[in-house]
Amino acid sequence: MSFLSGLRGMMGGRPQLSEEWKLPETSEELDELFGSGTHVIYKHSFNCAVCIFSKTKVEETMESASNVAGFSFIDVVKQRALSKEIAAKTGVRHESPQVIVLKDGKVFWHASHSGITKDSLQKAIQ
Repeated sequence: MSFLSGLRGMMGGRPQLSEEWKLPETSEELDELFGSGTHVIYKHSFNCAVCIFSKTKVEETMESASNVAGFSFIDVVKQRALSKEIAAKTGVRHESPQVIVLKDGKVFWHASHSGITKDSLQKAIQ
C-alpha cells in the first residue's frame, strides 16, 4: 500500500488490508495465536498517522516472512476488548501502533511507535 493510500484511509474509508493478515475477532481465535510457532500481532489505529508508517513496515516484513510467521491485525478502536485481552495475556502494556512477536505462545519481542522497524522485526521473527 502506498503512503497516499494510507492517507486516504485516514481521511475517510479504510484502506484494504492484505489477504495475508489474519483478522481474529473472538477470544477463541486469539487463543489460537498463542499456540506453537511464530506469530506477529500488530495493533493499529486507523485514526493515527504514526500507524500508517508502522503498518507499511510490518507489511513489508510480511511479504518476506509469511512463510515463517503468521501475522494478525487488530484494529484497536473496533476491537478494544481483544486489544485489552492481548495486553492481559502477554503482560505487554497496550500501545498503538504496536507489534508483539510470539514464539511458542510466549512474548519474544515487542515494540511500539518508532521502535517498529523492518530490520528489528525481521530479526525478531528469524
